[in-house]
Amino acid sequence: MKKPLLQLENRVYRTYRGGKQLEALLGKSNPQDSFQPEDWISSFVQAKNRDYIEGEGISRVLLGGRAVPITEAVSAADFGPGREESGVLIKYLDSAERLGIQVHPTPEFSQKHFGTSYGKTECWHILSTDGDAAVYIGFKEGITREKWKDLFDRQDVQGMLNAMHRFSVRVGDTVLVRAGTPHAIDAGCFLLEIQEPSDYTMNAEKVSLAGVARTPQQIHYGVGEDAMLDCYVYEGLTAEQARERYFLQPHSDGALQTLVSYEDTPCFALKRAIGEVTVNPDHCLTVVITKSGVLSVGDILLQAKRGEKYFIPYGCGELCFRDAEGILCYPPRL
Repeated sequence: MKKPLLQLENRVYRTYRGGKQLEALLGKSNPQDSFQPEDWISSFVQAKNRDYIEGEGISRVLLGGRAVPITEAVSAADFGPGREESGVLIKYLDSAERLGIQVHPTPEFSQKHFGTSYGKTECWHILSTDGDAAVYIGFKEGITREKWKDLFDRQDVQGMLNAMHRFSVRVGDTVLVRAGTPHAIDAGCFLLEIQEPSDYTMNAEKVSLAGVARTPQQIHYGVGEDAMLDCYVYEGLTAEQARERYFLQPHSDGALQTLVSYEDTPCFALKRAIGEVTVNPDHCLTVVITKSGVLSVGDILLQAKRGEKYFIPYGCGELCFRDAEGILCYPPRL
C-alpha cells in the first residue's frame, strides 16, 4: 500500500518581501518577512531566479525517515492512470508588499518561445489578510496594446496600475487568473496558489519595489519586449464584468466545497473539506491542512497539523477527513 508523503518547508527566493503570515501559520516563534515569501508545494519545478541554485523550488518529502527530493520519492505510476506528471504547482504565497505588475504566457506562447506545452493559468485562494489587502487584475475598458506599450516604454508604473482593476479581498475569496491576464498581488495577501507547473513570469516593471533593476532575462526571458507585449490578452472589462470573470463562487456538496471546477479551467481543480467527508480519487492529490485533526488515508491514520502539506500518491485508498479540514488540489483534467 502506498503512503502519503509529508512535505517539508520549501521556501523560495522572490524579488518581493513577505512570509510573516506564512511563518505565523507554521507556528514559528518570531515570524518575519524576508525575500523568501513563498513555500512551494508538490513542486517538481526548478525556480527561475537571477542566481541559479540547483534544486531550488523542488519539494522535499519525508521517506523512510529521510528528507529526499520529491522527484526521487515519486514515480510516474504515482500520478494515476494516463498521467506522467503532476501537471500542477502549488504554493503558499505571502505578500508584505505589492508584487510587480506581471503576466504569464498561454500554452501557445510557451510552445512558440520556450518549447513547453504549459502556460501559466493560476488561482489564488485567500487564507488570511493584513491591512488593505487587494489584488490588481485585468485591463479596464479602453486599454489597447498601443496604450499599454506606451505606459510600459515610459515605465509609468502608476499608469499601469491605474489601467487594471483593483479589488479588495477577504478570507475565502478565490480568484482565477487565466494566462495572458495582467495582474499584481497587493500587500497583505496570504494565499494558497495552484497553477500550471511553470515559473515563467513576464515583468512589466523594470525595477523591483526594493529598487533592484531586473535583467532582460527577468523581464522577458529573452523573447524581447515586443514579443512580451504580445503575451497579454487585450480585453477591457468594466469593474462588474471583471469581478464576475475573475472571482469564483464556491459550490457545496455537503462538507465538500468546490472552489475551482474543471468547468472553470481544465488546468486544475480545488476543493475544500470543511467537515467529515470521504474522497476516493483516481489520481494523485495534494492536501493542505487548514485545521488540525485526524485524517485517514487508506488504513493510515494521520494526526495532521494546520499548515502541513501532503502529497497523496495514486493508490493510497480513500481519504477521510474526520475532524481535520483541508484544501484538496487536483491535477489537470484528462
